[in-house]
Amino acid sequence: MRSRPSERGARLSPAGPAVRLSSCATPEPYVGPARTCVGCRGVGPRSALVRVVARPDGGSEESLELVIDVGRRMPGRGAWLHPDPQCLELALRRKAFPRALRVAGRLGDAALRGGFARHVGKIDSTGSVPGAARPSDADMGSGLEADGYPMSTQR
Repeated sequence: MRSRPSERGARLSPAGPAVRLSSCATPEPYVGPARTCVGCRGVGPRSALVRVVARPDGGSEESLELVIDVGRRMPGRGAWLHPDPQCLELALRRKAFPRALRVAGRLGDAALRGGFARHVGKIDSTGSVPGAARPSDADMGSGLEADGYPMSTQR
């Protein structure tokens, strides 16, 4: 049996635009699409992760090899990985690439290991991966500083 409010027309909880908007009083700045690293399972912005795809190996049609998608435009399913050698080793040890790419069988990782070492050396001081789209001022919004908060004094 439901209890009724003492007054006719009284609400059980407050309503209105002020109540609905109060839960998002401090909106988070938009940092772009988020992706999950197949190695450490950590979530990060797409600009900070490396995309890995399975491409046909030159030997046979059934043999696939893992390669880094530098331009992030190669066709097919991609797996995302932090540009950290520990994440790469963890993903290979867990056999995360066949699961993430939804392929059966063994994937060659020799090209990935070589390309990964070269690619990690190209990462700039901001931690951004080469070829990644960087958020512009228009993406960040008006008046936002580099850390994403308006008129921030914390540097």
